Amino acid sequence: MADKLLGGIRMESYLRFSIIVIVAAICLPALAAQPANTAQTSAAPAAEANALNLPAFPFLAEITNDDVYIRSGPGTQYYNSGNARKGDRVKVVSNKFSWLQVVPPAGSYSWISKQYVQIDAQNNTSGTVIGEAVRVYAGSDEVQPMHSTSLQVKLNKGDKITIVGEEKDGYCKITPPEGAYLWVSSQHAKPLGTLMAPTPAAPTMTTPTSTMPATAHPMPASPFPTNPGELKAPVSSPNEPNTPSPTPVVSMEEQKISEVQALKEKFEAERAKPAADQNFAELKKAITVIADDKQSPRAAGRAAALLKTIEKCELSLEVAGEMKVQEDQFAKTQQKIESAKNEGLSKIEDKGIFAAIGTLKESPLFAETPSAKYYKVVNADGKTLCYARPAGLAADMDLSKFIDKKVGLVGTIDANTELGEAVVLFTNILETQ
Repeated sequence: MADKLLGGIRMESYLRFSIIVIVAAICLPALAAQPANTAQTSAAPAAEANALNLPAFPFLAEITNDDVYIRSGPGTQYYNSGNARKGDRVKVVSNKFSWLQVVPPAGSYSWISKQYVQIDAQNNTSGTVIGEAVRVYAGSDEVQPMHSTSLQVKLNKGDKITIVGEEKDGYCKITPPEGAYLWVSSQHAKPLGTLMAPTPAAPTMTTPTSTMPATAHPMPASPFPTNPGELKAPVSSPNEPNTPSPTPVVSMEEQKISEVQALKEKFEAERAKPAADQNFAELKKAITVIADDKQSPRAAGRAAALLKTIEKCELSLEVAGEMKVQEDQFAKTQQKIESAKNEGLSKIEDKGIFAAIGTLKESPLFAETPSAKYYKVVNADGKTLCYARPAGLAADMDLSKFIDKKVGLVGTIDANTELGEAVVLFTNILETQ
């Protein structure tokens, strides 16, 4: 019996040992592969750079063709933020596939919303950011500020900026701040060597000397297209490939969604202005383009919702404008009535018990009943002194016998808002000399 029990225990121990060995055989290869995969992932950017034979970042690169676009992002779908000519030099800080991320060359600029900038009273080229996470967008001579949707950097309260141009559409034109970059195709830039020391944030483009190393990969130049248009589909530089990068950095849908978000922020900035200064016409044009894009349904849906918000805002502004006009008209009418009342009162002769004295005349003013009929009181020259209306006992009197006779009216003086004149509500009427 003991042997059998002992044999059972031994068999159970053997089975447990076998299971542990099998699990270890399955798991150990996977665990051993993890460090290799991590190393491969972390080395991806370096491998990408090595595929382009790029030196270590940062490095100087020389433009190898004329009329090369400096783009706001890594692809031909991004708008043009400037042109580089053969021999110009740029500082390269990174790359994405076949595109080089560069420090904005001299002459580049960015846009920042004016409402978040306090301009120095003593120096109008210097400003301070007064908001948090304020967006700065890549500038372009071909795209209006409100259509410039490529985000470069976010600035915080207290950050200093340099203003390089006049304010436009509520945006300040500024020197690209630190951390703002642009992009150029690697097919049109040759590395000149790694920079061992820091260089200025915006290096001036100079003509390369013959002593600099050069490994050019030139492509034939062709004439540069003029006036490509702001809202047209992105175009390629004559020296840029028409084919997209092997793997796009972001999908077109994601880019459109980012554009809608940027346009929404610009709408909010416009909404913060005084009502008389708000103008959404250009914003609506840009948003409508995205709303009609059937290739980007999610972005189109967000754009359509933003359009409805803007239309509601415009309706609110329209109603507020109409109310303001009505208020102004009402104020003018009240002023006119008050003036007429004062003028009428000044014309009424004050003789004892009479509120008005003059010749009683028929009035063409409409009345629902004879007792509510209006009359006129005129002076010797036939000029109207005031209007009159019977009240109390006078409402039951036959007033026809007083027509064209000089009378005195006993009653009170009031202003009639419909007539804009003084009116005597008389309870008695007497002939006078």
